[in-house]
Amino acid sequence: MADTPYQELQGSPALVASKARKYIEIADAIQRSTSALKKISDEIETKSLAMDETREKAEKVRESIEKAQDRYRETGSALQDYATALRAAKDDAHSAILEIDKAEAELAVARTAQHNAERHESGLPATATPQEAVEARTASSRAGDRVSDAEGDLAYWQGRWREASEAKDSAARTAVGRIEEVVTGKNTHGLKDGTWDKVTKAWDSFYELAKVVCDVAGFLAIFFSWVPVLGQALLILAAAGAILAVVEAAMKWSKGEGSFWGVLGAAGLAALSLFGGKAISSIAQYSKARMIVQTSARMSGSTARATFGRSAITSARKVFAQTTGQRVTEVIKSPFVRSTTDKAVAGMFRSGSYGHGFRTLFPNPFTGSGMRALFTNDDVSDMLRIMNTDGIRMDTVSTVTSSVAVGLAYANNAYAQGKNLVDFATEAAAGDSGQAAKPGADIATSPFGGPYGKIVGYGAQLIDNPTDDAVTVP
Repeated sequence: MADTPYQELQGSPALVASKARKYIEIADAIQRSTSALKKISDEIETKSLAMDETREKAEKVRESIEKAQDRYRETGSALQDYATALRAAKDDAHSAILEIDKAEAELAVARTAQHNAERHESGLPATATPQEAVEARTASSRAGDRVSDAEGDLAYWQGRWREASEAKDSAARTAVGRIEEVVTGKNTHGLKDGTWDKVTKAWDSFYELAKVVCDVAGFLAIFFSWVPVLGQALLILAAAGAILAVVEAAMKWSKGEGSFWGVLGAAGLAALSLFGGKAISSIAQYSKARMIVQTSARMSGSTARATFGRSAITSARKVFAQTTGQRVTEVIKSPFVRSTTDKAVAGMFRSGSYGHGFRTLFPNPFTGSGMRALFTNDDVSDMLRIMNTDGIRMDTVSTVTSSVAVGLAYANNAYAQGKNLVDFATEAAAGDSGQAAKPGADIATSPFGGPYGKIVGYGAQLIDNPTDDAVTVP
């Protein structure tokens, strides 16, 4: 992410320093391992073929892993130096920005004074005395001098900001050069990346790009999911982000950087984020539809319409008539297709009902906020509202399905909020405000419903993500 002229420099020294510590800790662990292996090699004094082979293998293993120590230690050292330089550059840039703001204010005042002085000089009447003319020229000249001084001060501090920015960039280039030297340069000690290493590097590059694309698509889908073709394309890209996270976990596991449980966890999170909410909504919709259909069947037509509304009865009959297979298919397809609401919004905009369409996309956040805080699922809240209707009929199936919907919604919300709290605390502690913004926004806006939390969280994450400015370690 490029720095904006005369604004605060991008990057998080604390985040870079934390990454540096991790590399140095790995180097220290390697050093301890090689020391232990050397002791094994030196202390095996028994003369036998078995002991000779053990000693030889211990020495070979020690030599092999010792070669990696320089890579990790030099990488950590390079990042440490970069973190120090980045912190100094940010401090220098911050000081320069304060002076730039002051100089710009002084220049604006000086230019106004110069303009007034010049206008006064040029507007002297013909009857003005020579003394008045001299005083006017002197005032105009002094005003011009003050403008020149202010412009000089501004140029000086702008130069200081550029120096700080260049110092940051130079430190980054130096760090990258040092890291490349121990990874692909003359100090690799024979450690070369194999085919699998190259594949994983290519995947890492693809994943970083794809993650940004999917995040942007998820953000745009909030506003444009109702648009035919475009909306579905955005939804597919947004859903692909959750699938890519599973592949990323599998790649890390294959490189020894993660565990199989991490892969299962990523798969579970992906399934929950893609299908969990829709599955809970489907159960709640069925329970609500069953109650409306069975209750309205015992009423006269006019009473049923007065109690539930014509459109609610028609919708309930359609939902109640669906087979189990149709409901499962809808849940599976839901992350990749426009919802019924999206299609309805598209129809509203086509018919010119822009206000109604906008309110449907962005519902009133202060209606039913208590229920949303508990369940974050409008279908469950709507089902509970129907359950409280006078004279509602609930059979065993309605009771069970409504209980399941409520229980799953509450558990899903509790899990999501707990994960948001952990993610927020973790990213905030690491100094990554961009990544911390999304879980923080989800926690703060969960009672509002609608897409408000996603708008705030995605927006902050896309606008300000300091990890983009850290030195990329091969």
